[in-house]
Amino acid sequence: MDKFLTVYDNLCFKAALYGYTGDKFKKRLSELEKQLSLTSILKRPLGKLSGGQKRRVDIARALFHEPKLLILDEPTTGLDPQTRKTVWEVIKEEQKKNNMTVFLTTHYMEEAGEAHYVVIIDKGKIVAKGTPIDLKNRYSHDTLYIHHPKKESFKLLNDKGIAYQEKDGSLLVPIESTSKVRDLIVRKPSAFDDFELVKGRMDDVFLNVTGKTLIGEEKENA
Repeated sequence: MDKFLTVYDNLCFKAALYGYTGDKFKKRLSELEKQLSLTSILKRPLGKLSGGQKRRVDIARALFHEPKLLILDEPTTGLDPQTRKTVWEVIKEEQKKNNMTVFLTTHYMEEAGEAHYVVIIDKGKIVAKGTPIDLKNRYSHDTLYIHHPKKESFKLLNDKGIAYQEKDGSLLVPIESTSKVRDLIVRKPSAFDDFELVKGRMDDVFLNVTGKTLIGEEKENA
């Protein structure tokens, strides 16, 4: 896009390439203007916008001609939480309305977890693929957090030979199935005054599949 032109003119030129002119252009612009909150910036030069505002314009430009295939390369990197939420709400709405396929590359594993199918690539090679649920079942586990544990908590886990870790005053217990958590609670409810069961995450899947630590740690060790 041209940073010296207004948002309106940038979208107008882009839309014209796909035959969106006149009333057809105005109608589609009105839809995206509301979805992506563009009203206040339509007359502003693109080069004067913030990073989040430019990204919303980018998404509007990509969606203007109602594509059947939308390719996104880390579309929400650097965005604030509200803008990220808005961008994904609009993309999902357009996806359902136009039966659109979204091909996404991302380092945000929570975004990958919303996909229908995920391929994990490490050093240029596919190392795992499948649905998010399938990958979580294969490469991660649920974790039971027992906060403010009491003597009963330690005794129950030790008597059952259940491995756990202590972290920040809580006990972290890897869980193979939620039924085991239920059985433990029924057996000794007084040991679970304050607890939560956290499902396996896509972050865990990625780290377990690639064998990597945090990016910062990798750079330090390189």
